[in-house]
Amino acid sequence: MSTTDHLQVLRQSTRPPRWLTAGLFLLATSGSLALAWLTLLGCDPFSVSDAATRTLLSFVLGPVFGSLGSLIFVYRPQNRIGWLCFLIGFSLSGSVAADLYAVCGLHGTIAAPGKSFVAWFLYSYGNFPVLPLVMLLPLVYPTGGFLSPRWRWAAIASLTALCITGTAMGLNPDLSQNGIMYLFPLSNPLRFVDVPPWWPPLVNGVNNFNFIIARLIAIAAIVVRLRHSVGDERQQMKWLAYCIAMTFGIGVFFFNIPTHYLGLPTANTIWFAIGTALSFLGIPTIIGIAIFKYRLYAIDVIINRTLVYGGLTLAVVLLYSTIVVGSSRLFRNVDGLPSSLIATGMIAVLFQPARERLQRAVNRLMFGQRDEPYAVLSHLSQQLQTTAVPNETLTAIVQTIATTLKLPYVAIELMEQEAQIGQASVGTPLAEAVALPLRYQNERVGRLLVSPRSPGERFTPQEQQLLADIAAQTGPVASATRLTLALQRSREQLVLAREEERRRIRRDLHDGLGPTLASQTLKLDTVLETLNGASPAVVADVQQLKHQTQQMVADIRRLVYELRPPALDELGLLEALRAHVAQLNGTNGSLRITIDATPEPLPPLPAAVEVAAYRIALEAVTNVIRHAQAHACRVRFVITQAQQLSTLAVSVIDNGVGLPAASFQSGVGLNSMRERAAELGGAYTVETNPDGGTRVSAVLPFSARRPSK
Repeated sequence: MSTTDHLQVLRQSTRPPRWLTAGLFLLATSGSLALAWLTLLGCDPFSVSDAATRTLLSFVLGPVFGSLGSLIFVYRPQNRIGWLCFLIGFSLSGSVAADLYAVCGLHGTIAAPGKSFVAWFLYSYGNFPVLPLVMLLPLVYPTGGFLSPRWRWAAIASLTALCITGTAMGLNPDLSQNGIMYLFPLSNPLRFVDVPPWWPPLVNGVNNFNFIIARLIAIAAIVVRLRHSVGDERQQMKWLAYCIAMTFGIGVFFFNIPTHYLGLPTANTIWFAIGTALSFLGIPTIIGIAIFKYRLYAIDVIINRTLVYGGLTLAVVLLYSTIVVGSSRLFRNVDGLPSSLIATGMIAVLFQPARERLQRAVNRLMFGQRDEPYAVLSHLSQQLQTTAVPNETLTAIVQTIATTLKLPYVAIELMEQEAQIGQASVGTPLAEAVALPLRYQNERVGRLLVSPRSPGERFTPQEQQLLADIAAQTGPVASATRLTLALQRSREQLVLAREEERRRIRRDLHDGLGPTLASQTLKLDTVLETLNGASPAVVADVQQLKHQTQQMVADIRRLVYELRPPALDELGLLEALRAHVAQLNGTNGSLRITIDATPEPLPPLPAAVEVAAYRIALEAVTNVIRHAQAHACRVRFVITQAQQLSTLAVSVIDNGVGLPAASFQSGVGLNSMRERAAELGGAYTVETNPDGGTRVSAVLPFSARRPSK
């Protein structure tokens, strides 16, 4: 059996049974079926209150959410969004059918057994059917799981609060102040507790507050997931954010404008019914696109066009209304025809300039300054002029490109003989990055990597030309940075070679020439003993030769000590420092100095790194003793190992008086520590701790290979 056959069998084995899918679909559409049955019984849903809107919602949402849940259930069985879609379709359409059942029964249109109980239940828990859509869906979309256990507990707490307030609402004696049942005075059929008069408004207010909190939790979850998502999940979150914005916009356009500005009735307007149905219908449609076909449609382009033409539509409506109303009142026109003609003419004249300006504004919002290449290149030139440190230039370049063009990922890689020797990057790639070569004097010095703004997106020809111009301008800077890095590496190699050679010379002098001269001194003593009775001049010459030999031994010993601290070879870095500090503990009042390392014992280190760490730690401890007035000082070494380049972090922390005021200037000791770290390509800082005292830190990089002894 081929791999494709195995995958097909596995896919079929993970799909749910057909009877389960069909049953869940029927359950999700049961509200629509019940509504159709009520209509056949003689209940006219368009004759009472705002039932027109509810009827459209029921007929639309049940089948649509049921179909979407079936698709997800079959093709994405591991995604719990499918179960949630079934729940949404059933709860929304079922609640509408139950609502209409109670209303028609109370109105006397049909015989409706238990209508009072249904009305009581809807009064108490009428908001619950929208909770799966309003709260649970944003919390688990698009993966079907919560962001973290904290979000799960937030949802449970919110739902529990709503259940408690809903149950409390069920104690109200009068059920005629909620939903469409306000037309029918109805006493609580389950009233068995007398409640004070202030109870109903208090419970209603708390319930509304809890519902607002539930919505805020859902919105916060969307914002947090959108900020932390990357790649495909970020594209799916963009679809949901677009859906929410469009739902809000349609609600404003079809409800607020017709009812508040055009004077149409709120409940019976067909505009409100159509607008609400369309807005809710867009939610399952966009969720389906986001889960199955989010790569097929460019969401950024859709958002761009929506913002442009939505803004134009709003501007046209506002301009037309302002001109018509203003000119009619100014010229007292009765029929309004001149005002309409004036408004139409002004809209025709201003439409194209307004569209161009709005398009540029939206493009700048979404794509940065891609339509303004001169501005991008000018900003990049300014950054290059103001950045003095070559090593920071590449970072400034990538940050400028990412900011001005709104790109998710920009990187510059420096190459030498097809090997990467340096890199600066910002962001995270959302798609396969496009590489542009960086050249200087016909030599390739590196490459510029830029990621499109979304998976599957391609850079436009205009953007490609702009990026090519940026790469051409960056080439000389990359070459200069590469030379700087090469010089730094050469300096580090010289320092390492110098210290290794000093270690070798010290070993040779200490183990070779030193003992040889010492033995010569002993032999001269033997010669002097055999010269009894010899000429005084001969004895004086031998004694002078012995004195010169002893002086040579002292000079060699002094030279050995100057080449490298002997304690490092005899005891190691940690024990050498501890031996030195043991002589200092207690000499400055109550100061206590502790030394530790991670790991301990330290692995073998290059000679240059070992000497630099020893000298920096000793100088910092000396400064603590002289100036800090501290009671405790801690010296710590931490090695961070990597495959190619590891680091030794040295920190000396005290609880003394801290650094002086702003007029503080570095002395010889601090400059010496800084130079020792810089020689190895490391970093050095000295700062005041927030809790008091001073912190001296140095990071010394070194090759991960084992140093030679």
